[in-house]
Amino acid sequence: MTTQTTEVLIAGAGPTGLLLALWLTRLEVRVRIVDPKSGPTTESRAIAVQARTLEFYDQLGLGREALARGRHATGLRLWTGGRARAGVDLRGAGAGLTPHPGLFILTQDQNEALLLAHLTALGGAVEWQTELTDLRQDADGVTATLERDGHFKTVWAAYLAGCDGAGSVVRHRLGVSLSGGTYPQRFYVADVTARGLLSQDRVNVSLDDDQFLAFFPMPGKDHWRVVGQVPAGAVKEVTFETVRPQINSQRVAQILAVHWFSSYHVHHRVAEQFQVGRTFLLGDAAHVHSPVGGQGMNTGLGDAANLAWKLAQALRGAAPELLATYGPERRPFAVSLVNTTDRVFSGVVDPSPLARTVRTRVIPAVLGILTRPAAVRRLAFLRLSQLLIHYPHSPLSVGSAGQVRGGDRLPWVLTERGSNFGALQLLNWQVHIYGTPSPELLAWCTVREIPLHVFAFSAVAERVGLLQDAFYLIRPDGYVGLAASQFNPRAADAYADCWLPTLKA
Repeated sequence: MTTQTTEVLIAGAGPTGLLLALWLTRLEVRVRIVDPKSGPTTESRAIAVQARTLEFYDQLGLGREALARGRHATGLRLWTGGRARAGVDLRGAGAGLTPHPGLFILTQDQNEALLLAHLTALGGAVEWQTELTDLRQDADGVTATLERDGHFKTVWAAYLAGCDGAGSVVRHRLGVSLSGGTYPQRFYVADVTARGLLSQDRVNVSLDDDQFLAFFPMPGKDHWRVVGQVPAGAVKEVTFETVRPQINSQRVAQILAVHWFSSYHVHHRVAEQFQVGRTFLLGDAAHVHSPVGGQGMNTGLGDAANLAWKLAQALRGAAPELLATYGPERRPFAVSLVNTTDRVFSGVVDPSPLARTVRTRVIPAVLGILTRPAAVRRLAFLRLSQLLIHYPHSPLSVGSAGQVRGGDRLPWVLTERGSNFGALQLLNWQVHIYGTPSPELLAWCTVREIPLHVFAFSAVAERVGLLQDAFYLIRPDGYVGLAASQFNPRAADAYADCWLPTLKA
C-alpha cells in the first residue's frame, strides 16, 4: 500500500475532532480527519454550550453565528408532585465575568454543523465512512491504517489525535485503560414536543421518591430534551412508550410528539494517560461522565483548544516539553469533574430512604434559600461555565501580577473599542499591558515579533484583578503564561526561549 502523509491525523469528527481540525487549519497545519459514520450527527445529543466554549468560538470567529442558532436559559425550576417547589435564577450571575454571562442551549448536531461549515469554508473536509483500525508509532511519527468499504490505506502523520468517543479504537490500540465505573441504572433521553406547567426558559427538574425527570428547553417552540431513569424491571428493548407513564405521573408536561429516543448506561471514567508518544486522547476518548451540569461536550472542546496550538508549535520546531503539558493540564480537571458529577448524580439516583427524603423534601425546602445570595449564584455560574478552569501547576504557568497568576484564564475587560478578548482572535502568543508599556518592553516585543496590545488601565481592569503597567504574556488559548508586576527582560527571554515559537530565520 502507498503511504500518504499529513501533519495531524484526527480520528473522530464529533465536536472535539471538528474544533481541533478547524483550529489547526486556521494555524495552517495540514490535517486529515476521518470518521466511520456516514455524516455529521443528526441527533441533538449534548445540548449545553458553556461560556468558556463560546469564548473559544469567539476566538475562531464563530461566536455570533452560534448565538444565532441556539437559545438562552435563565436557570433551574424544581418540581415535586406536580408542584413548583424552588428555583434558581442565574440571570446576571455572570455579569462582568465574560461576554457570555448566561446559560446557552446549542445542541451537538448544531455545534457539529457550525464547525463543519467553517472547516469546509477553509478547504477542509471530513473523510466519512472511514475508520482508523490500527496504528503504530515511533519517535518520528504515527502510521495509521484506515479502512473504507473493505479497502485499506496507510497514512503517516507527525501526530495523531484520538477524538473517537468512549469506545475509542485509538485508546484501545494504545493500551490505555479507562478507569472508573458504570452506574447500574439505565437512563433514557428523548427530544420531544411538550406543553404543560414547564417554565419555558429554565431547566425543569421533577423529583419524586424513586425517579427523576429533567426537561431542558431546546431551540424551537415547545421543543424539549427530557432525561429520566428507566423504571426498574423494564424490558431490555425500551421505547418511549415504556417511560411515558412515568412522565405522565410527574404531572408537569404533556408529550405531544417524540422526535428522538435512546436509552443508555452512564459511565464515570477517565483515561490513565492523555498522551502516549505522538498520540493524544481528547473528549470522550479520554473521559466520560454523567450529564450533570452539561459539561461533557464542553470539556472535549476545551481539550481541543488546549492541544491545537501546541501541536502547531511542535510542528514548527517547538520542544517536545510543550506537548507534554497537554495531559497534566487537562487530566486533573477531567478527574475532578468526574468526581463532582459522580457525587451529584449518585445522590439523584440513590434509592435509599434517606436519599429520597433529601431529594423530595430537604432540597426543595432549602434550594431557593441557599441560592438567594448573589455570591452563591455567581459561584454556581462560574463552575457551570468552566471559567474556573486554570492551570496553576503547569510548567507553562509562571509568576503573578495583581490577583492574576500564570495559568489563569485572562480576565475579560470591556474597553472603548470592544474588549481585550478581541485580540485573542489572532490565535497567537501576545503581550497585554493595562497602562503604559516601558521602552524596554516595546523593544523586546519588536525583536521577538510578539504582538503587543496596550489597553487603558480602568476601574474594570482593577476590579478583575489586573495590575496597572504589569506584564502579561498570553497563550494562544487565552490563558496567562507569564505574569509579572513589571517587565523583566531576562525572565521574559528565559520563558520565551523555552515555550514560544522559534523566531523566523
